[in-house]
Amino acid sequence: MTLGLADGVLGWCAVALCLIWLVPTYIIYQRYFHPLAKFPGEFTASITDFKKASYFWSLSIDKKILSLHEKYGPVVRIAPNELSFWDPEALSAIFKSGGRAMIHALRRRQMAHSFSTASLISMEEIFDRHVMQMRDKLDRYAKSGEKLNLKKIIAFYAYDVLGELAFDTQFESQAKDDESNLPPINDHIFLGCLYGSLPSLLPYSMKLSGFLPIPWLQTLNRSRQSIRNTVASCVSTMFRATLENDEKKSNTLLSQLMKAKDPETGKKLTVTEISSEAFGFLVAGSHTTSGTLTLLFYHLLHDPEIYSQIVEEMRRELPLLEQGAYPYTGLEAKLPYTTACMRENFRHTPVFTMPLTRKVMSESGTVIAGTQVPAGVSIQMPLSSDFVLRRRE
Repeated sequence: MTLGLADGVLGWCAVALCLIWLVPTYIIYQRYFHPLAKFPGEFTASITDFKKASYFWSLSIDKKILSLHEKYGPVVRIAPNELSFWDPEALSAIFKSGGRAMIHALRRRQMAHSFSTASLISMEEIFDRHVMQMRDKLDRYAKSGEKLNLKKIIAFYAYDVLGELAFDTQFESQAKDDESNLPPINDHIFLGCLYGSLPSLLPYSMKLSGFLPIPWLQTLNRSRQSIRNTVASCVSTMFRATLENDEKKSNTLLSQLMKAKDPETGKKLTVTEISSEAFGFLVAGSHTTSGTLTLLFYHLLHDPEIYSQIVEEMRRELPLLEQGAYPYTGLEAKLPYTTACMRENFRHTPVFTMPLTRKVMSESGTVIAGTQVPAGVSIQMPLSSDFVLRRRE
């Protein structure tokens, strides 16, 4: 027994000695011999991805990265194998080339018809109906003088429009007036960001997270599964309608996606790709629309002068409608000031401020804004309004 105990102690000593040797060796390599060792950044960011994960956890990663650039300069090492650029010249090089850009170009060709002006005009009746439903609700609040949550009302509207445009599904969020009917998109995005900020743990982190008895993690997992279930149901219904030649469902974004072909190659999307794009419809389609409109009205309601100019322009240029909505064609030309305000809203408070990371795929590396970046390195550029505004200043 004494011999066994001694062997156990020796084993733990061996493990400790290995760690004592490996940890300093790893840190020294990351700090002085790694291909990104020459780039400035925080000490902990150079040795562990958990530093970047902490930025996401703080819910202010855009401000964190901006502060790093203000401290260290235009190129900062924000993770062991990731660089952040703060230079307008880096935008095109990061986001308009490489494998992901090629896939995006293919999707754009396959889906161009579905998102054309002509296609959207054919769907105006759907927009009009849901706009009228939202207007009626706002009128009731105006007459009663009761306080309202405009953010919630806009979210209901966007989700209902998305459901009918993409899936010919009536979510009836406006009628139910219950936030639990909305998809838990914020939870889904937050969980995805945590996974993505720890690439060295993928895919094991995704597989194991469902078994960890951590309440907040289980809540996030349930939220993601809820969205998956909704998408799976919509896709399944659409496939059945296609097999049954249901003409009513043949003009949705999803049905168009199922029929879409690359005009150059004739290639169609696989079932997996269609499901993935449908997931994107639900997550990005409703969330970005409702978020952008909410931010726009926030700015207008906090700036009476601009608000009054928009009202004046609309009253001057558009006839009063009791029912329906104004046709899309030519609307921007009639409302130049309103259009400018909407574009400024996009610039000033973009609804998505998290970094969009890309990976250098070329074996010889690439040059970003005059900086040589090795192959295999992840690169990103902050897209928040603070970045844009301070660059202007």
